[in-house]
Order: sequence, then structure tokens, then C-alpha cells
Amino acid sequence: MTRQKYLFCYLMVAPAILITLALGVYPMIYSLWMSFVEYDLLRIQQFGTPFVGLENYAAVFADPRFLQTLSSTIIFTALSVTGVLAFGLILSQLLNASYRGRTAMRMLVCVPWFVPPAVASAIWMWLLNTERSPITQMLQGMGLIDGNIRYLTDPTTWGPFSIPMLSIVAVRVWNGLPFAVIFLLAALQSIPRSLYEAAEVDGASMLQKFWYVTLPMLRPMLAILATLLIIGGFGSFEINYIMTGGGPQNLTNVMAVYSYQQAYSFFRFDLASTASGVILILTGFISVFYLRSQFKKVA
Repeated sequence: MTRQKYLFCYLMVAPAILITLALGVYPMIYSLWMSFVEYDLLRIQQFGTPFVGLENYAAVFADPRFLQTLSSTIIFTALSVTGVLAFGLILSQLLNASYRGRTAMRMLVCVPWFVPPAVASAIWMWLLNTERSPITQMLQGMGLIDGNIRYLTDPTTWGPFSIPMLSIVAVRVWNGLPFAVIFLLAALQSIPRSLYEAAEVDGASMLQKFWYVTLPMLRPMLAILATLLIIGGFGSFEINYIMTGGGPQNLTNVMAVYSYQQAYSFFRFDLASTASGVILILTGFISVFYLRSQFKKVA
């Protein structure tokens, strides 16, 4: 009976495992193999796909555009993850309080989750249009600015930061906020009420209750969210590609867009796979670091 039970379980998960192997694991392994061979579509008929070892990695890291893209990816990920977690903490606290209209507020916060990234990018491209942006009109109406702001095209930089990068980060935070809020709201509702009552007996203020009760209890969820958001940030593609295509002057380019451009603009699938391999290494490092910390807690 037990053997039949296990067989039934294996049969139930088999389709999901096969799809994952076919659409996830096999393309990933094939892409890694392409990063160690020359795979230039313009030369493949004449020269084939000879093994070149680490030459593709050396070529990619010798490319100043890739190094700028790598730096932009790290900055984009750090800013967007920080923004999503910070605003997620604030909003989840507000949505966890008891007041009339709370259900409607929860639904409104989840709206960005229902909007596909391509549609959200098109909406934000209109909102951030240089000539017709309603945000600019509102700021001008309040007397805060005089001229137009080139949200997506201004090449001016302040160190690693620029207006286009901050605009893309803002859209990413808006798009990722519902994901964080739902997880944090569920974690908040699992905190025992008795902990807050004990803190109130000790005379703790609202800020002290958040710092000494809420934040420590949310730490495991925050670690999971940070890990998932960092991995998603390193692999981010749609918003950056649709809104700016990596421009202006490569300021908003991220590694996934760089990989796409190498493959479909320059037909260098070997360099595209190499850039994807770097993303895999970075996300793999983050995953191993998180799993190791979890295993230490269990032990």
C-alpha cells in the first residue's frame, strides 16, 4: 500500500518535473555550453562551433559596456530591493491596522500585480513622457519646477545614479510592491497578539514595538523576500528593455537586456550565453548563501 502511495505521488509530480527539465534545466545547461564555444550566427556555417574555453568570459569582462551594465544591474537591484522592502513594510503595517475601507485598500495595493510588465511599462512611458508627462505638469502646477524633466532620456549622471535609472527603479518598486506586501501582511498576522500586549505592559512606544517585536518576528520573511527580489532584480528584463532599451548611453542597461542585445542584435549567442552565465553565477551565489544560513539555523 505504501509503495502504491509513493508511486501515485511520483506520477502526480512527474509532469511538473518533466516540464521543468525541458523548459528550465535543459536550456540552462545548453546555454552554459554555448558560453564555452564560439557561437556566432554570422560565422557558424563556415567555422562551426569550436570550443574556446573561457575566451568568451574574457571577452565579455574586457568590454567596458558590459562592466557598466554589471554595475548598473547591481545598483538597480540594490535600489529596487531596498525600495520594495521599505515601502512594503510601511504599507503592510497600514493594511494590517483595523479601519473602515481596509479591504478596498488591500485590493488597490494589489493592482500593480495584475498589470503585465509590458502594459505597465507602456503606461509609465506615457506618465514619464518628456513633453506630455502629467507628473511634470503637476510639479509645474505646484511651482516646484519650471521646465520639463527628461525622465527616460536625460544622460546627466551623479556618480552611478541618473534620472533614467531612478525612474526605472521607481517603476520596478511600483510593480514589485504587491508581492512584498502580501507576504509581509501574512507574516504580520501570524505574530501573537500577546507579544504586543506584553510590550505595552512594559511601556513600549509604537516605534519600540515595531523595532523590538515586529521587525525580529518578520526577519525570516524579510530574508526570503530579499533573496527572491535580489534574484529577480539580477534577471530583470521587461521594464528596462521596453522603457529605455538600456539607454540613454547604456545608463539603464542590465545584464538580461545586454544578453538579449548580444543575441538578437549582434547574433553573438556565445557572448549572450556568457552574460547569462554571469547572471546564473550571481543568483546561484545568493541562493547558496541563503540556504546555508537556513541550514545553520536548523542545525
